[in-house]
Amino acid sequence: SVRHRVLANGSKSRVSMVYFGGPPSGERLAPLPLLMGEGEQSLYREFTWCEYKRCACRTMLADNRLGQFEK
Repeated sequence: SVRHRVLANGSKSRVSMVYFGGPPSGERLAPLPLLMGEGEQSLYREFTWCEYKRCACRTMLADNRLGQFEK
């Protein structure tokens, strides 16, 4: 999730909806090779969506939840 702020209008009602989506839990996450420059290395090791979600829950959606995946 992305941190955000809302400017609420006190005279109109507002509806918020939560949407949960993502790849299958065993899906491996890594940069697409065609998006990497020649000789460029990823800053993060490959990890699964499940590993990422576990980390996000454990760190309570901390700003640096990708830290454990850094190379």
